[in-house]
Amino acid sequence: MTAPRLARAAAPLLFLCLLAGCQKSDTKILIGATTLPAAGAPPITGSVIVVSGKTIRAVGLQKDVPIPQDSERTDLAGTWVVPQGQGRIAPGEPANLTVLRHAPQGAEPASPSEISRQMTDGQWKF
Repeated sequence: MTAPRLARAAAPLLFLCLLAGCQKSDTKILIGATTLPAAGAPPITGSVIVVSGKTIRAVGLQKDVPIPQDSERTDLAGTWVVPQGQGRIAPGEPANLTVLRHAPQGAEPASPSEISRQMTDGQWKF
């Protein structure tokens, strides 16, 4: 097979490989917040939360949690991350969390003015 014919034959395969490599990862990294993993649990200052799809894959200190290269990163320094409802922020749990502008006020739900962002099933709602 001549070089031009080989190039024409390989072009569709090369296109598919490039297209596959350009797809955006569904992994989200939330960096720098103070995370309250569950009611009554001690807060994690300077945390990293790894969300893959609809699930939390890892949560912990920045120095302890590896950050995947192909990921969407959100800097949440200066905020607090809390679970929605009675949930927990832990590996294997659904990625349902709320980002607050300041520390939570006891067990009371946050008022809308305190909420910075909200994630449900791994997707940012606002």
